[in-house]
Amino acid sequence: MYEDNEATELVTVELNWNDLDQPYRRTVTRRQLAQLLLELDDMAETATADQ
Repeated sequence: MYEDNEATELVTVELNWNDLDQPYRRTVTRRQLAQLLLELDDMAETATADQ
């Protein structure tokens, strides 16, 4: 049986900025991370276009 590593390999995402008491961490699959990065890229593109 073929196993899709992108769908099963886990990575930890950590976000941190000044307003947080501690870093925000979540474990996601590589596929979820790829989707999140695409969404952030789209958000940045929209924000740039609005300026």
